[in-house]
Amino acid sequence: MLVWVKRMVKNKEIGVAPKVVKKPARSYSVRRVIVWCIVALFGVGAAVFLFLNYPARPVNGPVTFGVTFSPYYQEQFGVDWREAYTSILDDLKVRNFRLSAYWNHTESADDVFDFSDIDFELNEAARRDAHVLLAVGRKLPRWPECHDPLWLDGKSRDEIEKQLLVYVDTVVQRYKDHPAITRWQVENEPFFPFGECKNKLGLSTLKKEVAIVRKYSSKPIVVTDSGEWSAWLPAAEQGDILGISMYRESWNDILGHIPFPIGPGFYQKKSDLISPFQKDIIITELQTEPWGSRPIIEMTRQEMEDSMSIAKLNDNIVFAKKVGFPEVYLWGVEWWYWLKESQDDSSFWDAGKELFRE
Repeated sequence: MLVWVKRMVKNKEIGVAPKVVKKPARSYSVRRVIVWCIVALFGVGAAVFLFLNYPARPVNGPVTFGVTFSPYYQEQFGVDWREAYTSILDDLKVRNFRLSAYWNHTESADDVFDFSDIDFELNEAARRDAHVLLAVGRKLPRWPECHDPLWLDGKSRDEIEKQLLVYVDTVVQRYKDHPAITRWQVENEPFFPFGECKNKLGLSTLKKEVAIVRKYSSKPIVVTDSGEWSAWLPAAEQGDILGISMYRESWNDILGHIPFPIGPGFYQKKSDLISPFQKDIIITELQTEPWGSRPIIEMTRQEMEDSMSIAKLNDNIVFAKKVGFPEVYLWGVEWWYWLKESQDDSSFWDAGKELFRE
């Protein structure tokens, strides 16, 4: 009998329920989650790309160009900064400057002030009817960003704030009526975590500095932020004008030069988003010098060329014009001067002449 049943099953004459092998439900769920994660990442990536390259609206308004100038950065190139500054005034014909009252140079000893450098810059500008945006505070343009005097070493955060407010008060009182100063800048990119700053000071300190400036002067106050990496709104709420940096590429020690995949519309869209809080925006730092793994003075000429060429300079200027903000301060005129004076290369200087005579 058993033999007969086996023969019938073999010939499929008697049905036998097939053995069901269940696939683990978890395996299917994991695959589905992975697929949805990929789809979501692709969607987010596409949205970010579209935002970064948001279509730019055409702009036709005039753009005024100026430069950021640092005497102590100029000295790093081994040239006389006063000669460089007067040449920028008289040869380049620059009439709009962003200058800084560097704390470590102006008050190198506690309660001992030397204003001779700032006096020279402002007075020479006034003699030529040039306009100055004067930056005050602790964190100001150029590395290491926080320009602390040495006598602050070892002091607490509260002590640093107290000394800083006294310094800002002293500077603003001295220059509140200077004819060259048309605006003030308080700190430089205070909300952007860049630079070497011990015992960092926050929003409350910034507000106290702004209040000091307003106590002595009715001139507009600029507060700055990173154009690419910051949201702009915290800085926009603190001053009368928002100043932003604008970089077309950055440097990474592993990847090298990294172009930003950003179009002019990105900056326009960000300005639209903060427009209920701030409508006046200028570019306080447009990249026109090399950026690499080491200071410019230590770079080879090829490294400089790879990072900033005349073609890139012109592209950056055209890009800034397409964004449409009414005022642009170039970043790197100290390097241009050094190239002309020490490297027998006046190409950037000559390009600057053309720009400032438009």
